[in-house]
Amino acid sequence: MYVWVALALALASCAFMAVSLMTLRTVRRERALLAAARAVAATSESPEYAGAGLLADENVAAGAMLGTILEADVTALNARLSAARTGVVDLGVKAELDRVADRLREATTEAHLWRTVPEGRDHLRAATGALASAGRHLVRATAIGTGRPAPVDAPPCLCDPAHGPAAAEATWAPDGGLPRRIPVCEADYTRISAGRSAAVRSVIGPGGQQPYYDIPGYGDWLLGYFTGYDPYLVARLLDGTVLGRQLPGRIGGGAHRRAGGSSGEFGTVHFA
Repeated sequence: MYVWVALALALASCAFMAVSLMTLRTVRRERALLAAARAVAATSESPEYAGAGLLADENVAAGAMLGTILEADVTALNARLSAARTGVVDLGVKAELDRVADRLREATTEAHLWRTVPEGRDHLRAATGALASAGRHLVRATAIGTGRPAPVDAPPCLCDPAHGPAAAEATWAPDGGLPRRIPVCEADYTRISAGRSAAVRSVIGPGGQQPYYDIPGYGDWLLGYFTGYDPYLVARLLDGTVLGRQLPGRIGGGAHRRAGGSSGEFGTVHFA
């Protein structure tokens, strides 16, 4: 009997310690988030702001919104994958869709690690890099299923990387900025060509809903989507924006290739 009492007391003690630890982590996270929000508001107005060492913990600073964005992107791709699987018999299409599912699982795992591992910016980049790869495989599956040649790899749509791979280049400028040619998805190319505004990703910042490139803290999120492409060129494409000033301070590590040639602002990128 004494053994059972001792065991019960030990379990109760472990449970108390676990709850205490979770409470302490929650308090620390809330304090860090408040401090980060104040830092964002202060630094985003500074003309010298360059993004290097933006916050003591950028993951905490952008955690709530980035977590929501990642979840929304994974959910949307899962829905598109489910729709694409309906009635599929072609083995080539099935293989591509299996790769989409693999990349989505990878993105989910990396997103979880980003939330839990200190200084986990590499996991954030890996998560969005996996989402970009999933989008490319989904486009290939669609092409194979409709009898078209599988498109070559293309960078994501700069207006919103979650739109998937770019289908063309379009002349675009951020508010108050100079025009430049950027990679865009087919839908945004149609909008811009018709004189309408592109469907730019909108996020919540110190000033309310704003384009993602006008909010500090989204550098690693964006660079992950553009894994394999020159990050400095991505920064130049966003010249004149908050994120364009931040990116040079966030570039480091990762697998990127420098673009070359002269076929548009993005170098030797060819669109199907």
